[in-house]
Amino acid sequence: MDELLKLAKKEKLGELELAWAEAVAREDADVAALLQAPKVLCDRGRRDTAETLVWYLIDALRERGALDQALDAARGGARLMPRSDVLREALAELYAEARSDRDDVESLVRLTLRSSGLPADEALAALEKALALHPGSYVLDPRDGAVGRVEAFDVEKGGLVVNMGDSEKPYSVAFVGRLELVDEDDFRALSIFERDRVARLADEDPEELVQLVLATLGKRMELRRLKLYLGPLVGSWNKWWARAREVIKRSALIGMTEGSSPSLFLRKKPLTHGERLLRKFAQLQEPVQKLAMALHVMQEARDHGSPQPADLQPVIDEVAAVGRSATDNPPLALCAAAVADAIHRSFPDLPRPEGAPQDALARAMGDLPSVPAAVADIDLLAVLLDYVRHTAPEGWPELLASLMPALPRQVCAKAAHQLAAAGEGAALGRACSEILNLPDRTPGALAWLWRDATGQSPIVPDSVDRVELVVRQLVELADLVRASGLSEDVRREQLAELRSALFVRDARPLREALEGASAHQIGIIKGLAEYNAGLTDNMRGIVTDILRVLQPSLFVRRVNPWEEDVVYTTEAGMERRRAELEQLVHVRLPEVMREIGQAAQFGDLSENAEYSAAVEERGRLAERAGRMQEELAEARPITREMAETDHVTVGSRVRARNLLSGQEQTFTFLGPWDADPDRGIMAYNAPLGLAFMGKQVGDEVDYRAGTEERRWEVLATEPGV
Repeated sequence: MDELLKLAKKEKLGELELAWAEAVAREDADVAALLQAPKVLCDRGRRDTAETLVWYLIDALRERGALDQALDAARGGARLMPRSDVLREALAELYAEARSDRDDVESLVRLTLRSSGLPADEALAALEKALALHPGSYVLDPRDGAVGRVEAFDVEKGGLVVNMGDSEKPYSVAFVGRLELVDEDDFRALSIFERDRVARLADEDPEELVQLVLATLGKRMELRRLKLYLGPLVGSWNKWWARAREVIKRSALIGMTEGSSPSLFLRKKPLTHGERLLRKFAQLQEPVQKLAMALHVMQEARDHGSPQPADLQPVIDEVAAVGRSATDNPPLALCAAAVADAIHRSFPDLPRPEGAPQDALARAMGDLPSVPAAVADIDLLAVLLDYVRHTAPEGWPELLASLMPALPRQVCAKAAHQLAAAGEGAALGRACSEILNLPDRTPGALAWLWRDATGQSPIVPDSVDRVELVVRQLVELADLVRASGLSEDVRREQLAELRSALFVRDARPLREALEGASAHQIGIIKGLAEYNAGLTDNMRGIVTDILRVLQPSLFVRRVNPWEEDVVYTTEAGMERRRAELEQLVHVRLPEVMREIGQAAQFGDLSENAEYSAAVEERGRLAERAGRMQEELAEARPITREMAETDHVTVGSRVRARNLLSGQEQTFTFLGPWDADPDRGIMAYNAPLGLAFMGKQVGDEVDYRAGTEERRWEVLATEPGV
């Protein structure tokens, strides 16, 4: 390497190129050391030669199959020569090849490295940050300190769409590289997007909740500051703190000073992760959580040597005890046996106590599809697949096939690959058919089936109808929005999973599937997508654009009898909206301003979490107030004169007969701020209102909501104001 540097400094280019070829040919070539020679050339203005040397190095490494080293060389070259089109293109090709596991890698490369608007080094930083981000991850905008959740990379918008809690915010590719990735346990993010989890921690594990607050907002905190953050989230603060205080007193991770107004702090020497898992295992009471934690403890001991195998005996005994106590709960008994089997196979020298009786395990094996609903833990279900194969060597393919419709996506994929690898195509085909047709299959199983059927190397049979899969996903999306009994976290997670699957790879698989649809199927899909609350506006637009190309006759432009860019409302509706704005501007915003002033008293503003949080809240409220002001500025009153027409319009009261039930109904179509469905007052610009707009007496109205279709005959219209 010293010789290369000497030749570069003396600008003996011919000799340098020969020596470079010899150095690059060595199997043990050090990329970082080699790049010092091109750096010297760049410093001396010999960029063309430097570019040639780096390209030669990249090409040689690719030829040897050293893709990671080739990427390192290309990155280093791009940073030395950010205006080099040759190195830029080499980087684009290498990333597309190296990250082919990402469905969106081609889109990301196109938006960054193949975009002429960014120098190569900035484009590279944006691409690497984009690849580090995925839907559901949290990011920090350093400009205003706001924390958001990544929704998707939107090629049409040319960048990243981030949910900021009360609105979505697009980030151009040029700015994506400056966003900071936030830990999934960041309290600021949890308090916005996972309030159910925060509430659950407050109830079940106050120690972990306080630890998250301290880790995010400052390793030391006075109790009054802790109350500022947690008070609104835990219900009765005094009752919660009385219980939490006793837990934190015994914590190995959190310290607390004496006195009536103590300070809390993270200890400097926390337990190892394995020791912490072991401690947490000992504190758990709920059997499913205990089994899942036992798996984590075992994996940590196996992979990292902590805790020591000898310390696992209490875990093994507890797992066996769970199995023995679950004689009336076969799914739990089966999962306990699966965990015990996994521990035994990892540590065969440790004793294996007897768990659940065989008759309980046999009953559970006979009703496998009921297990995932009773034991909704991905890690436990994955271990269960291995246990089924291990204990039922003859019948395991049918057992796994019967289980797949009830599994989450990741575990469903594992089961499918096990069947395919074993040549059990018939069992896999039956599982796919059941996932497509069973109404109680999980959204995750449906998402897996679509992703695999439309992927690069599908393992599902060709007999799976891709168009029918689209229909099933659209119905599932609409049902998820309406489903009762789901927590908001679960609902959001399942919606995101299905949306991400359906619109994977810039919706190219969706477009290709619909090209094989009949006119009748396209009509069904149009009805399912048009007013589907499970789709975003952008997603509905994508589906509509695809269908319009395939079946233009289904799309007839409707001319609305009102101005599109204004909001029509009654005087009462306008007053209610003004009152909301008054409350926001004159009550809530001043409160936040006072909080900013109080928070500023805590000291250095650069590390003042209360100050940052209050400033962030002020920004959100101000943005919302601005939107409300714009809406009110554009609002128009609904007058009686507007509604005195021979057809349904804004302000009409309509008497109509439901053609399915024969009953008469009365609807009044007013503004979105007036809507009161219980009194028959509907927003004119909502889906039902749009279906009635323009109709005359005697006309029929068709309205579809998901799979439900309703029809009315218009009997009479009159002004409703």
